Amino acid sequence: MKIRVLSRKSDLAIIQAYEFGEYLQSKFPDTEIEYLTKSTSGDKDLVTPLSEMSSEGVFTNDLRDQLIHNQCDLIVHSWKDLPIEVGKQTIIASTLKRSDKRDILFIKKNKINKDGVINVLCSSPRRKYNLENFIKNYLPQKYKIVNFENIRGNIPTRFKKFINSSENDSFIVAKAAIDRILLNQIPRFKELKKELKNYIDQCFWTIVPLSINPCSPGQGALAIESRIDDNKLNSLLKKINFKTDFENVENERKILKNYGGGCHQKIGVSYIHHQHGTVVSKRGEDEKGAHFEDWYLEKNKKNKSSCNNIKQIYPESLDSYKIFERKQINETAVRISSLKNKCVFISRISALPNQAKINSDNIVWSSGLKTWKKLASKGIWVNGSSDGLGEDFDNNISALTNFPWVKLTHKDAPISNIAERIETYKLEKLDFQIDTKEKKYFYWMSSTAFKYTLNKYPELLEKYHYCGPGNTYNEIYSILGHDKNLFVELSYDSWKKKLLNI
Repeated sequence: MKIRVLSRKSDLAIIQAYEFGEYLQSKFPDTEIEYLTKSTSGDKDLVTPLSEMSSEGVFTNDLRDQLIHNQCDLIVHSWKDLPIEVGKQTIIASTLKRSDKRDILFIKKNKINKDGVINVLCSSPRRKYNLENFIKNYLPQKYKIVNFENIRGNIPTRFKKFINSSENDSFIVAKAAIDRILLNQIPRFKELKKELKNYIDQCFWTIVPLSINPCSPGQGALAIESRIDDNKLNSLLKKINFKTDFENVENERKILKNYGGGCHQKIGVSYIHHQHGTVVSKRGEDEKGAHFEDWYLEKNKKNKSSCNNIKQIYPESLDSYKIFERKQINETAVRISSLKNKCVFISRISALPNQAKINSDNIVWSSGLKTWKKLASKGIWVNGSSDGLGEDFDNNISALTNFPWVKLTHKDAPISNIAERIETYKLEKLDFQIDTKEKKYFYWMSSTAFKYTLNKYPELLEKYHYCGPGNTYNEIYSILGHDKNLFVELSYDSWKKKLLNI
């Protein structure tokens, strides 16, 4: 079977078309692929910001015309470029495994110490809306003013403009685009990869978390569009479809549609697959100018428990959560300061000894945003975060670095997938009291706290337990031997609000 695959003429679009073709042929080796390209109106106009263009589909409509008139058999799109309504003659038949949804921010190394002001190349209303707060609160430099300047063009063109501009300090782009260029093995793009790596080496980079910067609906996903009446091809495409990714993108686009749709809107929506359910992040501004944001878990396992008495929950506040005293192991500071070319995972701020310095040759990763913010206040550049979803959750930085991982944690921490660890502090148990007859619902910050408390109060086995979705859940599950009274909540605050209906 011969299939004519159409894409835009940009390097990234061609790489995406080849990604699709190679995957299709890996499943159906007898398939013959002919690659076609076409420039779109969005490719020809490199001046007008996308949010100001008069019509939707500036990167897709010209391609769809080719498909409708049987000049190709399917199109490989960046799904985020598609209008909300596809049309009646074609369908999105399938998608491949979705690439990274997040945005990545680059700052020139020679501009990092610019006092108080940062100039960012960015054309997306969504990114501008979210990025100002992120830059002011999560970077070690204290920027009071964040200026944005529009930029257009393909990835190499935009990066080149950024690097060669003396006036601009920073540049934000979809991480999936960077990953696809760096990871592709197509010989004709060898020099492109080399050029992009050279640009990146001149920058510090940080991956902006989805909890505070949800993606453009469909970002990182490929949409395979075909004619609705091409039954044979559509049957084939259905067999290679990644159903969960497909459904997640459709859900993101439904939410965008509810707000009116369009690239002019300051709206980000991310549906994030997790073993405990789908994590949903929404943030933006509706057409009336009202702010909205949400970060929650659509659970596989529902818990309908609720109470109207704060005395039934533990802890009643984080201030009362005193199970351990953390004592730093100061001699580890020298070892940490000597680390080079490592990805350093920091489980909490107390895992970093006060005397320790982290060499800028390392990559720094935080467990969540609270730890990130505290690290930034110490002058440490953080490259990314697990967003409170567990240390193993989609770090996904292999395109940017091949450094090995090392974890900073406490002496009695359970074994994790990060083999190398530095035990930087120890836990000293405190004598505390819990009225286990009154308390019914418990939130645990760590499995170690659960183990110690359970040893002291064995009757806790019959209570209801809640925790985050990472190693803590896995460890508590292994102790209980079941999950009938174990539930996931993304944070203590969200758990407390839901349980008390506040």
